[in-house]
Amino acid sequence: MIDIDAEIYTEFKCKADKCKHSCCKGWEIDIDDDTLDYYMSINTDLGNEIRQNIREGEDTFFKLTEDERCPFLKDNGLCKIIEELGEDGLCDICRLHPRFFVDINDYSMAGVGLSCERAAELIFEKKNLDFIMCESKKKIGFKELLDLLGIEIPQKFLELSKILPDHLKESQMEKILDIFLATEPIDPNWENEVKLLQESLSDFPGNLDDNYLNKFEVIYHYIIFRQLELIEQHGYKKVIDYAICSIIFIMLYANKFHDDLEAVRRWSEQIEYNEDNIELIINKLSSFY
Repeated sequence: MIDIDAEIYTEFKCKADKCKHSCCKGWEIDIDDDTLDYYMSINTDLGNEIRQNIREGEDTFFKLTEDERCPFLKDNGLCKIIEELGEDGLCDICRLHPRFFVDINDYSMAGVGLSCERAAELIFEKKNLDFIMCESKKKIGFKELLDLLGIEIPQKFLELSKILPDHLKESQMEKILDIFLATEPIDPNWENEVKLLQESLSDFPGNLDDNYLNKFEVIYHYIIFRQLELIEQHGYKKVIDYAICSIIFIMLYANKFHDDLEAVRRWSEQIEYNEDNIELIINKLSSFY
């Protein structure tokens, strides 16, 4: 396989206790078989504590606390397992998160998920979405990556200013919010947030000038990048529609809550980590072009 990393993948470093949104809360933390074997072999007080917090059924996982925290997330935001065993003591899902991988033909591409606060910060710092060829260290752009993969997406579909209308109709925004409201919620707040967006559509300026759209274009490309594997099944236009719908939702959320970064992060944790939600959006969409 030929390895290619998104530039932000190479720059990523976990913020640990500096992060406002811990990835050690609200998720069921599965334990892979190799790590489970390792945990069963640790003859220390920590080993006993780990085993007491493991639950086995169809999957093996850590039992979360009443407030849905990993039992090894300390009050200071640091991980007790890392402190005592190092990162090698983590199960695969903890060691790899928020990294993801996209495999197409002979190419394996790596990125970091935008549900992570630091990943979202990094993507907003970029003027272009670039990738690093791991062996040669050559930097390539998103269009070059698509060409390398043999994926043909016309240039106009890669520019938000050319694919979106100058002014969004309220009916278009209503349809998008209806779709997002139908997704499986990650937490009880999700539905309330979408309903607030529905109630405040008249507050969205709707005028999409180039300067405004440019702020979100790298994120738009990154959303497409993460779902490149779906092109074979759905075709590139469906993936484009999914990305456009997502960007419009992000813009609506950012306008309502006055936080661009949180809009991206919140969208990602709700949608990108649930394959059913991705499929629901793709199947319910109609084109903007």
